[in-house]
Amino acid sequence: MSEHDPQRDPSAPAVELITIRADNPGPMTLTGTNSHLVRDGDQVWIVDPGPKDPEHLAELLLSCGGARPQGVLVTHRHQDHTAGAATLARQLAARSGREVPLWAADQSAVPGSRPLPSTLESDQGTVGHVIHLPGHTSDSVGVLVDGGRLLSGDTLLGGSSTVIIPEDGGSLTDYLQSLAILRAMTMDGRIGSIHPGHGPSYDSPLDVLEALEQAIAHRRERIEQVRRARTAGVLTMDRLLRVVYGAELPTQLQDAARWNLRAALDHLAEGH
Repeated sequence: MSEHDPQRDPSAPAVELITIRADNPGPMTLTGTNSHLVRDGDQVWIVDPGPKDPEHLAELLLSCGGARPQGVLVTHRHQDHTAGAATLARQLAARSGREVPLWAADQSAVPGSRPLPSTLESDQGTVGHVIHLPGHTSDSVGVLVDGGRLLSGDTLLGGSSTVIIPEDGGSLTDYLQSLAILRAMTMDGRIGSIHPGHGPSYDSPLDVLEALEQAIAHRRERIEQVRRARTAGVLTMDRLLRVVYGAELPTQLQDAARWNLRAALDHLAEGH
């Protein structure tokens, strides 16, 4: 955050954060995609509209009420976060009679989007800061909302580990760096809670720090498992999958496990 960022009016009411879960549960989405509304008085932003589900989009519209829509932002390119974004932006524009920008780091994956802003600005000042957090994907970002509330997208999930897909720009090296940045921000008081793209939130600094420490430790342990397996002569992905994850890994989780193993191999190949 720059010292030149506009200051928020200290007498203004607190920025409101509303989370609405889409009905798209699954192995990769857990209980569903969390869409977030950031509301400052009569102005509102939507982060991660989620799937193109008419009922979910209608609930988001209803929750916006009569507030002036200021923008729709997606934290990364995956369809469970972006599919409904363009439709929601059009609906908000039609209802409000004003242009509603759609923002994405990867504009090629989100039709009609424009580059991300560095901050979200209301009449009262800065409402949120956009933070680049590559790892899960190369375009992953978070939004740090006024009051130390981080909308983490899929960089940190609630109750589960994040999948890293190298073919989709994912990088375990970048991911560990992003986790280290979030840990440092939590330690110095800039992050007080984390609100993931899937799963429950971490509502206190201690909860956040514990979750980040566990995520870092989990990745370090997985890297060491892969290192030991390769040293022992495990060369094929199928055998590596069995050695690291066991023979009983459910079929629906095997693709995610293979992606994470590939990410660990790439990390080791980089000399880490």
